[in-house]
Amino acid sequence: MILSEKLLTLRTRAGLSQEELAEKLNVSRQSVSKWECGASIPGIDKILEISRIYGISTDYLLKDEMEELPGEVVADVYHPEDVREISVETATEYLAAVREGAARIALGVGLCIVSPVPLLIFTGMSESGLVFPTDDIAAGVGTGVLLAIVAAAVLLFVLNGLRLNEYEYLEKEEFRLSYGVAGIVEKEEKEFRPVFYQGIAFGAALCVISCVPVVVANAAGAADSLLIYLSGLLLVLVALGVYLIVRAAIRKGGYDRMLQQGDYTQEKKRENKRLEVFDGAYWGIITAVYLGVSFVCMNWYISWVIWPVAGVIFAVVRSIVSAMNGR
Repeated sequence: MILSEKLLTLRTRAGLSQEELAEKLNVSRQSVSKWECGASIPGIDKILEISRIYGISTDYLLKDEMEELPGEVVADVYHPEDVREISVETATEYLAAVREGAARIALGVGLCIVSPVPLLIFTGMSESGLVFPTDDIAAGVGTGVLLAIVAAAVLLFVLNGLRLNEYEYLEKEEFRLSYGVAGIVEKEEKEFRPVFYQGIAFGAALCVISCVPVVVANAAGAADSLLIYLSGLLLVLVALGVYLIVRAAIRKGGYDRMLQQGDYTQEKKRENKRLEVFDGAYWGIITAVYLGVSFVCMNWYISWVIWPVAGVIFAVVRSIVSAMNGR
């Protein structure tokens, strides 16, 4: 007996409708229907939940050769008293807040990336003998504008944090969705998926082509002042690309939190709690390194590379630390 047949048999013998089982599993009725007709299969987290609900082993579900039903099937209707239940209203309000917050955070990140552009422009104008009589004056004014832009970005981050603070439990605590909520969120997430892929693709493309003008101009022996201006253009293109990526990723994260999937399953939440100190320390150090290198060497046009490199290293190191903690 294959998995789809077992799922149908178990539900029928437990006296549950597809809607009732879907509510227990925080999925849509269509998902249950697809599992039972073999159009798709449940993820491992749902296999574990189904095993708990029916009081059977996962071996029975996953091994086709095990066909004998293990005794009477009675659905477990227990839900812990302290588990929050998310209503349609709460889910709708949260996803709306995430949409707004995604734009704010993406804009803030973009502002941080373009913040050196005025400094580069003023330096270029000083090199050409325009406006600023000395490099020191150009650097002073440019640094002042840079700090003002960074301050605006920090303000966006703080305001967004305050707006989403009431939903922090979605990222860290266990909860369940009221009947029908999972289906609504899954439908929205499915409609958003093409937008997510486009944002990631176009954003990555902009980051890749951002260095082309500088490379071409340098190869052609362009003047230093022109290279400085093109470095500013490079940062603008990178900022646009990162804006698209961050905005798409944050919105996708909102759906993942609500559906408790991807990086927000119960197992991942417990793991993230253990690694919070590591995450904060790592990115604090990276930020200090980025600012130190950029200010000391004044190479803002290339120091942004620290961030993608740090991201790759973070993924590797975090996996190692997670594996060590899981022992």
